[in-house]
Amino acid sequence: MFSIICCSVRPDSAEALKQNIKATIGNCDYETIFIDNRNTGNGICKVYNRGAEAAKYDYLCFVHEDIEFLTPAWGEIIAAKLREEDCGVIGFAGSIIRTNHPIGWRMGIDDMRAHYVQHSRKKIHTVHTNNSKNEDYSAVVTLDGMCLIVRRDVWEQNRFDEELLVGFHGYDIDFSLSVSRNYKNWVCNVVEMAHFSEGAYSNDWARTMVELNQKWQKHLPMTAYTMGDKELAKRQQEGEFYYIRFMWQKGFFNHVSLKDGLRHFKKYPAHKSSWKLLMKYAVYRLRHRKNTKKK
Repeated sequence: MFSIICCSVRPDSAEALKQNIKATIGNCDYETIFIDNRNTGNGICKVYNRGAEAAKYDYLCFVHEDIEFLTPAWGEIIAAKLREEDCGVIGFAGSIIRTNHPIGWRMGIDDMRAHYVQHSRKKIHTVHTNNSKNEDYSAVVTLDGMCLIVRRDVWEQNRFDEELLVGFHGYDIDFSLSVSRNYKNWVCNVVEMAHFSEGAYSNDWARTMVELNQKWQKHLPMTAYTMGDKELAKRQQEGEFYYIRFMWQKGFFNHVSLKDGLRHFKKYPAHKSSWKLLMKYAVYRLRHRKNTKKK
């Protein structure tokens, strides 16, 4: 029934996940395809496609090795949803909108749909649940890649783009956008999972977001339901403001040059607060450079 595919670089984490799956998946046939990707130079798209090609079952579950399923018999629960003809990708965190600006899978608080537990480096456990309509499954456009579950026939029509995405960023956004053109993507609210690491938001990640939007420009914005012009504009402004604050908090500005930072963020002109943050950033970098020279 399930072929569980993982791009692995930590044998201990991989083994822990295998044991977790065995204990929680329920009365389902399954196999684990954990591909050791240490020192290969292969991007995650290539690894996932090769894993799917080798899979013997029709339900493909692409997972990070730093997750844990918390709900008993989760395989039986999700299999029922996958059998629906129009079902696309099922995940545990996603967004109802993707605008024509190069932002991550999530644009803000209101557009997020989620059901998972996030563990942080500071040993803080945060339960992310955003399901105001109390739905078993929430419709979304994009999904986070910590866990992506899809039928084989859907994957075959929308293989991971290993030519454009040669690293480890953007594959989840690209794949879910591709699938959403003909199917419905969902965040699962009836199965809970835990995620044990935080994302990496580097200059390479930012460049990948720009490349993705160039690829999908003709199709954007994409939404999980019909939105009017006012709602789209409002969400875009909120998304830009949220994104710049988010990148600031994640330390993005500490790892790129002033020139690269300004070049990237001038793509987000809709919200006045964005420019205020950019000016603060410029002052911060100039002061940092001055203090470094004094030392």
